[in-house]
Amino acid sequence: MPSAFEQMKYGPIGETVAANIDQTEADPVGLYAVVLALYSSAFGGKVYLENGRPVAVWTVLVGPSAAGRKGTAYRAGRALVSPAIGSFLDARTKRGISSGPSLVNTLYSIELESANTEGGVDGRAMIFEHEWRGILKRSRRCPTFTEQMCVAWDGEPLSNLTKGKNGQRDEQVVYEPKMGFHAHITPGSWHQYVRLEDALGGMYNRMLPVLVHKSKSLPYNHRPRWQHDPRLKDAYRWASEKRRVITFSADAGRRYDQIRATIDDKLEGLPEHLSCYFERAAEQVHRVAAVLTLSEKKTKINKKALEAAWAFVAFSMTSVERLVTEASQGTKVKSLREAIREVLERNGGEASSTLMLRSLQARTNAAGLREEVDQMDDVEYFKGKSAAPGPKPIMYRLIPDGAKAGKPQSTEARSQRAPLKLVEREPGSVPRKRPTPKTAAPVEPAPEMAPAANPFAALL
Repeated sequence: MPSAFEQMKYGPIGETVAANIDQTEADPVGLYAVVLALYSSAFGGKVYLENGRPVAVWTVLVGPSAAGRKGTAYRAGRALVSPAIGSFLDARTKRGISSGPSLVNTLYSIELESANTEGGVDGRAMIFEHEWRGILKRSRRCPTFTEQMCVAWDGEPLSNLTKGKNGQRDEQVVYEPKMGFHAHITPGSWHQYVRLEDALGGMYNRMLPVLVHKSKSLPYNHRPRWQHDPRLKDAYRWASEKRRVITFSADAGRRYDQIRATIDDKLEGLPEHLSCYFERAAEQVHRVAAVLTLSEKKTKINKKALEAAWAFVAFSMTSVERLVTEASQGTKVKSLREAIREVLERNGGEASSTLMLRSLQARTNAAGLREEVDQMDDVEYFKGKSAAPGPKPIMYRLIPDGAKAGKPQSTEARSQRAPLKLVEREPGSVPRKRPTPKTAAPVEPAPEMAPAANPFAALL
């Protein structure tokens, strides 16, 4: 069964990520999301969908601090994309935008600064919030933030009134927002700051959040050797020559209609507090497919590119469904180790690698699962038996121990327990029995002494 990343990998973008995944600890899907967001942001005002919308893909990495490797994914993605799009990211990356007026002012200022340049007005911007939690917390004070973010994704005009000289009101208008967006947040902060009110308002269905976890551990002194694909640079130059409109081929168009129907059926079966995150999933598929097609210097989306785009959006939908469901149930997002134990307990203490990865979904991949289990003292993996020819399956199982024979230990107690030590013995030797600890004989209580006679009794 192909991994989640293999299903969504396509064209120069997918091949660039695949060629460099061994150079980073980032989650492959997380790196893919970063590259899609950064690369698509550079085409603002240059490439459009058939309905006139921009092709910008907004992504969010959701993962634990450190172990999620969100920053690692961003740095790797930027290193891969920057040579293809020149100085765009250095000049146009902005952050710290937590209100509607500040968003409009940022985009408006970029247009003003570029007005007198040789290329003319260029309002493209890439908003990157590496600590999205703080932005969402501050944005609660602004009643227009959600609305302005929605309008920016749609590519519709933005406006804001400011106080000018002599108390007069000046209007800032951005007629065509050209904005990319990428952010990072932990699952716990998602539960706390991603509000249902904003989700119902449409802000979060314009983003593609993905759950991420580190893929591997590399030596501390590892220095990545990035492999850059010249096709990404060629496609950027080609797209910049004139206005491009991305359309569907005939068979891709028919398949897109099927995907839309699938999404509509899913939405009908979900409660509103969950379905509101997916209401623009079909257009998200369209945008991702357009960017993948664009990287090939083509304007016709083929069926294969569309399927890859649908795989990425479906992965995001699974990630969001998990986050929202756990938040609505008032449950905490389990750590990866807790999730591994839960899957094994649910399957009688033993499960194949395929079953484990399918159950863990977006949490990790095969290499990451083995690495995590290597650090657990109550789970092991081994090569199982197979009647069919070919490689033997990797199996995972819980290690029985004395602590589990009685009352189960809490996760905290297990994490504090000293790691198990493996002792090798000669083949055929009989394991030495532990001596039964001697118990001390019970001590009988001393007999009570009668109270002594009062020597002064005769004097009373």
